Amino acid sequence: MPRQPILVILACLAAATAVAAPEQGSDGEPATAESASGELSKKGTALVQSDDLVPALGDPDGRRPITETPWFNFYSDFAFNVYDAVLTSATAQRRDRPDPFAQGECWERLIQEDRSAWSAAVHYFAETVAGTYDFSRERTIIRARLVGIEIDLDDDDRRDLALSLLFLRAAAPAWRICAWQEQDVANRRWVADLVPLLDRHADTIGARLEELFGKAWHHKPLAVDLVETAGWAGADTVAFRGVPTHIQINSRRASYKDRAAFEMIFHEASHELVSPRRGPIAELIAKAAEEVDAPIHRSLWHGVLFVTVGEVARQILAAEGETYTPYTEANGVFGGDWKVMHQPLFDHWLPFVRGEVGREEAARNLMTALKTAMAEEKPNSG
Repeated sequence: MPRQPILVILACLAAATAVAAPEQGSDGEPATAESASGELSKKGTALVQSDDLVPALGDPDGRRPITETPWFNFYSDFAFNVYDAVLTSATAQRRDRPDPFAQGECWERLIQEDRSAWSAAVHYFAETVAGTYDFSRERTIIRARLVGIEIDLDDDDRRDLALSLLFLRAAAPAWRICAWQEQDVANRRWVADLVPLLDRHADTIGARLEELFGKAWHHKPLAVDLVETAGWAGADTVAFRGVPTHIQINSRRASYKDRAAFEMIFHEASHELVSPRRGPIAELIAKAAEEVDAPIHRSLWHGVLFVTVGEVARQILAAEGETYTPYTEANGVFGGDWKVMHQPLFDHWLPFVRGEVGREEAARNLMTALKTAMAEEKPNSG
């Protein structure tokens, strides 16, 4: 990591206020923006000892789910939401775009120390973590710490994690005052709207996906953090060995709300069952591809996951008399590089999902059709 920029940012932080993140009460309710402002005005610019901040940022004892179900534990966690917000702003900075947070009336009313601390944190993350890919080591060690999962760290990891937590603590006061209350409400509303569907259908869809993908669920309940952005995709999933899979998902994106939330939470969960190179689906695709001498599209595993979960969700909701359009069709997922997979998946994989053909036959038919589609696409791509 670049040393000189970090030293400059740390110098800025020394002059900024570092205020503890809010401890949620026994009812899980956040502090209001008004009470946060009052606390800040009382503290002034005095630095708070780092030990006072650890319980709110990175200590698993500070995390409590807002809703627990047999399949998912849902979190609206202050620390994880600060991380999401800082990473989002840092990504914008790297793309020479305005900081989506550092604007508006509330930002202008913040004391200078809080604005400077936020900007320093965003700059640090733009120079480091935001420049890495979604599942990089840099991001994974922060994510694991914030959600309370222990992973092996070397000296470089521990140094980088300590710096990242330091900057997140510095950013926390500004975000707490201007954004936390509204975001917490959005997170809780998303969960509240989803839970009735889970109560009725989670066991059904979970069992069906386990059957279709040919693999058992690892650990239940899965951990889900609700946030404002969750990266470019709006959701992603990390499977840590020996502990429940961790999901982060956008609670504000319109396409992830209502009935789509039911599909998308099980889409993310199914990353535990389906992966690019390992597991029954990857092996099935590889075998079928070899049998028909077909190339394997690099995202075929993900296309299979998408259409399978979407179709099962559609079937379950249809049994209740509801008309539901799966996420892929409602949002044009099969565009660009994915377009070539669209018709083969719908013509040859979905009959298996509907119970019309066997798994191996569906895979061979899929790979044969995809081979033809990819061959026809090559001359056009030039």
